[in-house]
Amino acid sequence: MMLQIGHRESHDVDIFLDDSQVLGFLDPAKAELSFQEAPSSYMGEGARFQKFAFEGIGEIDFIVAASLTAVPTTSFFIQDRTVELETIPEIVVKKIVHRGSQAEARDVFDIAAAARSHRSEIVEALRAYPDQVANALDRLQALNPDFVSGTIAQLMILPDYLDLIATGLTSTIDVLENALDESKQA
Repeated sequence: MMLQIGHRESHDVDIFLDDSQVLGFLDPAKAELSFQEAPSSYMGEGARFQKFAFEGIGEIDFIVAASLTAVPTTSFFIQDRTVELETIPEIVVKKIVHRGSQAEARDVFDIAAAARSHRSEIVEALRAYPDQVANALDRLQALNPDFVSGTIAQLMILPDYLDLIATGLTSTIDVLENALDESKQA
């Protein structure tokens, strides 16, 4: 998301896989892996994810999760290579479906930032998941707005998005309410 909308700096990379068998090849306990920079820690959960943390650099998460939208990826040119990145609606839907009921301030900020340029596509994509949207909405409405703003303020936010420190929670709640309303009308 950071590469596509430029809302904050992030030192984490999520790589989504559709085949859990691939994780076996990424488990340092089972496979011989060679790193230019050795991870400071790693952890995994069977067939669901593998996480590598690199001290002072960031994390790489390999997550098994099927695509949830009709158009899940888009081609992007990064360092002389064309790669497939998940679309903004796909990223937001995965945030809501997979961790909406435990959404964190970072997720709130990301969704609010994404909605600035992709609101209609996000709302449309979320319509297919009314139960998960309702759960996420319950979670967000129960949060203390001052705590959320304070936590968002600790992110490495780029200048054009600083206003979302104060408005991110209400903006994200509005997006989710809109998606839920539209799913009821469908």
